[in-house]
Amino acid sequence: MNQPLRLMAALALFSLTGCGLLYTNIRVPYAYTAATPSDVQTAKEDPLATGRACNQSAVYLVAWGISGYAASTQNALAPYPQSILYDVKTDVKVDSYVLGLYTRTCTIVTGRVAKP
Repeated sequence: MNQPLRLMAALALFSLTGCGLLYTNIRVPYAYTAATPSDVQTAKEDPLATGRACNQSAVYLVAWGISGYAASTQNALAPYPQSILYDVKTDVKVDSYVLGLYTRTCTIVTGRVAKP
């Protein structure tokens, strides 16, 4: 593999992982346990809440943010203090621009809100 191809492969790897070359400050957990409808008292009128938490990287040099489940769950429950989420669904969204010069990775949590 010639030198320019190696450089492009390395840059692509860094853009996919969201890590900066000079600085990285990202937290992403590997698991999250959520309540099921049988764990809480549910009602048909329980609202649906969505929360998002993101990390970002720029110019392959710096990366920052907290894109974990706990942060996105806290954001979803911000308008509902003293509540919990159940029947939770999680998505990860990655936006990468100009061959990864700027990358944003977001964890999106959606679930029903119930009183504990």
